[in-house]
Amino acid sequence: MNYYIKLFCAFTAAAALLACNAGTRSNLQEAQENAWKPGDFERSYWIDIDLRHNNGRGYWKNVQDLPADSLPAAAEIANACIALSKTYHGNKLYVTYHRQFEIEDAKKVFQLWKQSGEENGLTIVPTVVLESYAKEEKLNFVDAEIVELAQWSLKEIQPDEFGIYDVYIRHAPGSKQDSQLAVLHGAVGNKLIRVGLQPGEALNKYMAGGVEDTWTAECQGLTNELWEHPVTVNGSNQFGRMLLQEWVMERINGENRRIVWDMIPVAWDYDKPVDSLGYVCPGDDALINDPPIKGRIELCDRYISQWYKEHNAMNKFLGYSCDLHILEANSYGKPERPSFYQQIKAGLPYTGYFAEGMQEIARVYSKYQKAKIIQ
Repeated sequence: MNYYIKLFCAFTAAAALLACNAGTRSNLQEAQENAWKPGDFERSYWIDIDLRHNNGRGYWKNVQDLPADSLPAAAEIANACIALSKTYHGNKLYVTYHRQFEIEDAKKVFQLWKQSGEENGLTIVPTVVLESYAKEEKLNFVDAEIVELAQWSLKEIQPDEFGIYDVYIRHAPGSKQDSQLAVLHGAVGNKLIRVGLQPGEALNKYMAGGVEDTWTAECQGLTNELWEHPVTVNGSNQFGRMLLQEWVMERINGENRRIVWDMIPVAWDYDKPVDSLGYVCPGDDALINDPPIKGRIELCDRYISQWYKEHNAMNKFLGYSCDLHILEANSYGKPERPSFYQQIKAGLPYTGYFAEGMQEIARVYSKYQKAKIIQ
């Protein structure tokens, strides 16, 4: 979780105020009538392939430093798919694999995800972490391994997309991952989707699209009034809604590839804010992080959808995503027992500390269940 400190706290914004139209038809109704034609609006979740609290292999530790982890059961995957489809109204899962176990086992598990996904109306996108976050960052796969896995995935699981997860900025030209992405792109074509794109980061040229994080902009402000109408501090009011607007406009104006926005059911700690307004990131600590301010996620949707509409860019308004890896880390860290993953894979409703945030995401997703977009 500490990666969010580096990636989000330093961003600033410059944006113009846009007010929502009160008393008129909803943005969704107008968008459906004026802009959209058949094509599913993305309502996705990022979820770990093993449905377990991160054991660190291929993530915080290099693959060779830890033994392979155990595999999830078919019933656990089925229960998770039911929850994410029926309770949380998803239509796509980025199932994330960082070599928790070896590749042949991963293929068997991806097939279980595909089976349960098909039964519950969920598109399964195998998604890999190419490079660990260990102190000495190493690639999790040699080129031949990742090419073979991607080709298998596109044939057996999902023919259109293969996910590349990274929540650091490590895809610059000449980087280790950029070199491996070049090999992957040469082997599979324009199928790669970046999961964890950072605000202000250039989307790597080998990517067909990206899922962009919004954490700092979503978190800023101790109240929704402070988020929606930021107070000027040291000559700047570029917080909350204004910061989010900058990020959205950056992609509307500067990116023609597919971008969807990550709604996160975890916020930073509001109990001991660094400043009286809650604009300064206090750090990212899974032991003390709080849920989002009530109504904050729905406010983000309200403004994001409006910005696309007011800038005649509804053809680029392609969907939302939600990071369950961060939710599990915080649920486990509270500590909640059973944690979020432990509850949903057991077929139990999630009732923990972040349940209200997940319910709010479910309401946003439900609103878009029948939405169609221009392709």
